[in-house]
Amino acid sequence: MHYEAQCRTRDPVYGCVGIISFLHQQIHSVESQLDKTRAEIAALDSLAQEPAQIQENEEEASFNNFLLEQDNAADHFNHSTNISSHFM
Repeated sequence: MHYEAQCRTRDPVYGCVGIISFLHQQIHSVESQLDKTRAEIAALDSLAQEPAQIQENEEEASFNNFLLEQDNAADHFNHSTNISSHFM
């Protein structure tokens, strides 16, 4: 009660309610800053993961190209073998 009375003498209209309101505004401000910071962290995390994902995709594409080349070489060899067997 003593604190409320002191607040009322400093701020006759709002008293301690004005202080409580001010503290609520600060809480909301800090919470919005925290949300923005979390969003920035999430964005930076996704950017940090992209190079690893890109490298993974490049390695997979390289391996798939290798397999395709091997398959094409095998088809070419089989086709050449079939052609030469027709001439014998």
